[in-house]
Amino acid sequence: MKVLLIAASYAPVRGGLQTIAQTLASSLKLRGHEIRVLTNRYPRALAADERLDEIPVRRWDFLTPELRHLRNLRFDLFLAGLFYFPSTLTRIILLLLRERPDVVNLHFAGAPSLFVLIARLLVTFRLVVSLHGDDVEGLPRRSSFDRVVFRTLLRKADVVTACSQYLLDEAIKFEPAAGPKGLTVRNGIDPLSVPVLNGERRGVIAAGRMFRQKGFDVFLRAHAATASKPHMTLIGDGPERESLERLASSLGLKGEVSFSGQQDRESVLAEMAKAELIVIPSRRESFGMVALEAMALGKPVVASRVGGLPEILKGADALLVEPDEPNTLANAIDTALEKVRGDAAFGLRNREWATHFSARRMVDGYIGAYCQ
Repeated sequence: MKVLLIAASYAPVRGGLQTIAQTLASSLKLRGHEIRVLTNRYPRALAADERLDEIPVRRWDFLTPELRHLRNLRFDLFLAGLFYFPSTLTRIILLLLRERPDVVNLHFAGAPSLFVLIARLLVTFRLVVSLHGDDVEGLPRRSSFDRVVFRTLLRKADVVTACSQYLLDEAIKFEPAAGPKGLTVRNGIDPLSVPVLNGERRGVIAAGRMFRQKGFDVFLRAHAATASKPHMTLIGDGPERESLERLASSLGLKGEVSFSGQQDRESVLAEMAKAELIVIPSRRESFGMVALEAMALGKPVVASRVGGLPEILKGADALLVEPDEPNTLANAIDTALEKVRGDAAFGLRNREWATHFSARRMVDGYIGAYCQ
């Protein structure tokens, strides 16, 4: 099967979407399928063309001239859109005519969406749209034009996949036409090569990009209310980091909370492997890759009862709490740490549950969507 995988972002850029897209592309290639990857050229320093995992990766500028750029006096972005839009559209049409893929799989309904829709008016191909989170949850913040494009994309797709049933249900609420062709394909990971530490485990870790939706401010406020007062580590970076550091200081948490900054995935997993407990205090979470990685490492989890998290943690050693409630989160952290320290097997059982979310099962799900 010839598959053109179009991703809003791709390796070496780090993130959940990028990890899943690369895992899928590599796994499809190993199964004998012919794979091409097309993605945004962002950051601009990335090569326009290269091979990753022996797969051709093209990076193009998916820019469109938007009126908001004029309103914000960003004439440079508007002019760039005028230049790149016809160029990129022509290139994608020629690529489709030349390659004739059996399936075009669009991952994350972002910048490439309009280009894919217009190209489909001129070239026949099977379209599978795969939703990953903010492409659905971020719709209230998008322009009316972006919402029209998204709705049209769901209507025109042959199959719509989502990484959780929660996310699929949200997409169907927005566009009911997605219902009959909707399919849940949960994210999956390969077995982790990081050593799982069964002996000395210490501290509590939360990891992710520092946006408000991740609830790291709730995590910090919860620490102030815990009885056990474990050392807490925040791994990641983002626009909320400075405000989080100020909050930690105002709460008197100096020395009790560490900010480790952005790290590569291997380093993050190595840090998680040392922890007693992984905390996911999100206000919104379409799936929860950190939860899946924690389970694969044999770690117990305390998480918000939001989005896709209850789906993947329902059979795990995990405590779920309502979001945005620091005192409730603090009590759950104390309870989980008491369990960890009283039962060496608490959390280790999660390794078995994590096998329900293997990369193999994920890839089987996508192949099923391609052939449905």
